[in-house]
Amino acid sequence: MRVVPVLFPSDLGVTEAGKYRPSGDRSAPDILLDLLQGEGARLARPIPVAVPAPEPEAEALGYLRFEAELEGAVRELGRVVESVNTEGDFPLVLGGDHSALYGHVLGHAKRHPEGIGLAILADARFDFDTSPEGPHDAAAVALSAALSLLPKQGPLATLMAESSVRAASTTVVGTRTPLSASAKAYMRTSPLALWTMERLELDGESAYRSELNRHLSAGPIALSIDVRGLDPDLMTAVRDPVPDGLDWSFLKRSLEQCLPHRGRILGLDISHVDPTRDHAGQTSLSRLSEVLGPFLRQLQKS
Repeated sequence: MRVVPVLFPSDLGVTEAGKYRPSGDRSAPDILLDLLQGEGARLARPIPVAVPAPEPEAEALGYLRFEAELEGAVRELGRVVESVNTEGDFPLVLGGDHSALYGHVLGHAKRHPEGIGLAILADARFDFDTSPEGPHDAAAVALSAALSLLPKQGPLATLMAESSVRAASTTVVGTRTPLSASAKAYMRTSPLALWTMERLELDGESAYRSELNRHLSAGPIALSIDVRGLDPDLMTAVRDPVPDGLDWSFLKRSLEQCLPHRGRILGLDISHVDPTRDHAGQTSLSRLSEVLGPFLRQLQKS
């Protein structure tokens, strides 16, 4: 089985004072792929998926910022992920932000319309909001999109209605920011497993591992890592860091826990890596590669 990197530069821009400004350095995939290969991971030729640079005026035209630009890119990402899986290979989606999750799960849904699980192994912000007011950043409502819960107000919401992610087979860990009002209402009745940092401390890692294992065993399942879920004192190569967070050993154990279920794992997306914020010598990216490299090597032995 080949690991096929799929590059999705979905960081369309950062808004400041309500105005769009161009995205920063987009070289994260090249740097990370070089480091992963240095760790012994055998990677196929990367497949780029273009994300068009929008006009600033397009930001607030729909329910989601830059929805028209994203809809076509997400559709193409889904097609590429589906194609990689059809070949019996493993897609490694490197996204600028967490909107990479849209096309990642959409591609698997094409082959698994009966339903898939989702394990978000690190995520500082619970990317869920179904309030009708907009515009929203697409990355900030990525989980809502994956669960087909975006209000039906635009083309991207219509497209994501095809997602087959099951809430009952979804785990999110590392959250430590306040939940939106709609997220709180949703979680009161949802079977989705949300492990905030507070819950992880109170209930213990073994309880989290047990719940994650149930979801992995049920399969098929997609994996996702938003590196903002890691402690920013350890993972400095990230934009918009959130204090506290998971450590490297936790992420390493999570990936190792997935390996016995490799036949049910569909793919992995990684988002919010920003090499311009790293220490000299790219120490955070090197550490991330040291954690991911063994996982990818073992995955290829299947």
